This record gives sequence, structure tokens and C-alpha cells, in this order.
Amino acid sequence: MKRLSELYGMRIYSDRARYVGSIEDVAIDDKEGTVAGLVFGHREGKAISIPYTSVMALGDIVLVYSRKAEQAGA
Repeated sequence: MKRLSELYGMRIYSDRARYVGSIEDVAIDDKEGTVAGLVFGHREGKAISIPYTSVMALGDIVLVYSRKAEQAGA
């Protein structure tokens, strides 16, 4: 298990070995008390994030499912 403070700055890669970005913030579901997503940038004043359900693995880097894999039901 990792602490939230350890996630900041971690590099995010897709399952197709593409660099996505680095974690800038973590979105928390305050009703459930769980991580809802990982914020890795901002565009037009809005956070760009990946749903936490898309995370495949968390270690030295964060590995996430690509959009195509998610749409195919992976």
C-alpha cells in the first residue's frame, strides 16, 4: 500500500508503453473515502485525470489501461 504523498510526481504509462504524464493531484471520493482518480494535468482550467479503475499496477510507475483496451472490455 502506498501513501497519497508517495503518488505525487509518479510517472504514468499506458499498457501500450506510452507516457501519459506525472501525477499532480489525487481525486478522492469523499462519500466512499476512496481514490477516484489521478490528476496529471490541466486544460482550459479543468483537471485532466484518469479514473482509478483504469489503474493496472502501481509501483515505481503507474500503469494504466489504454482507452482502446477499456472500450473492448479489458
